[in-house]
Amino acid sequence: MDNVKKGLLDLLLSPTFLAMVALAIVFLIVRRWLNFRTHRRTRAEQVAALTPLADSIGGQVIAPGGDTAAWSAGVRGPVVEHVEGFFATLLRRSKPRWDLALDVQRGQWHVRVTEASVRVSNPAGYGVKWVQEHRIEVATARMAPMRIIRPSKYTSSGNPLTPEQIERLWTGFVSKPPSTAQNDHVEWHRVRLAPPMDQEFFAYGSDPAAASRELNFDALHWLLDRENDLPVEASRLRLTFESGFVYIVLSDHVEPDQLMGVVDTICGLLDRMPGARPRHPAAAV
Repeated sequence: MDNVKKGLLDLLLSPTFLAMVALAIVFLIVRRWLNFRTHRRTRAEQVAALTPLADSIGGQVIAPGGDTAAWSAGVRGPVVEHVEGFFATLLRRSKPRWDLALDVQRGQWHVRVTEASVRVSNPAGYGVKWVQEHRIEVATARMAPMRIIRPSKYTSSGNPLTPEQIERLWTGFVSKPPSTAQNDHVEWHRVRLAPPMDQEFFAYGSDPAAASRELNFDALHWLLDRENDLPVEASRLRLTFESGFVYIVLSDHVEPDQLMGVVDTICGLLDRMPGARPRHPAAAV
């Protein structure tokens, strides 16, 4: 046993082994430095890409280091799918961060678009990667919490889904109450939409009667008419109304040529909801 211990100690203290350990440490430090440098460069490029758009619509881009947090950060933090939960915590390699913001006013509606990111281990292979998301939010007067989604009626291969399959696949998002509803311990109910919109959308809310009035035919028909103006992910219209904001969270970076289609779709929806009123984001809800 003593010989084994001595042999192991000799190995651990050998110049070759120590050199390998030192090289591994240097590799990890350099990789981390390069990873963060690439991320900083990507953020700078995104600010440069969004600035002409902001200038053309009377908006303002806020770069890293400024107030880049989402207005609704108090009810939903950044990249929560990659932050909350046991396995997400194991994979996370940095604090989630708000990277940049774009503020603009469309008509009477105050809009903020934010990007957020977190560095995680790559579950599909070796190394680490940055996970990105962006959020589009509009400040409103207080409305009862609710969620809405337009489900896809087809599989990725184009085969039609049965109504039961559609409901099973797509109600998960809307049937889970947002944090405001959870904190207030309110009941969360299915919203019965008037035909034919009940075949196009799913909705849940804390006040189903009020939600049904807000999600009227004119408002929902507007969303259907805007389908071709939206990128594929945004066309599912996963909208959350809570704590004086309506927002949608989408993956990856903001695409400047697609952004205003989503913004104007949400603002147009609010214009057609009888109880929706604009609010300055700094005003009390």
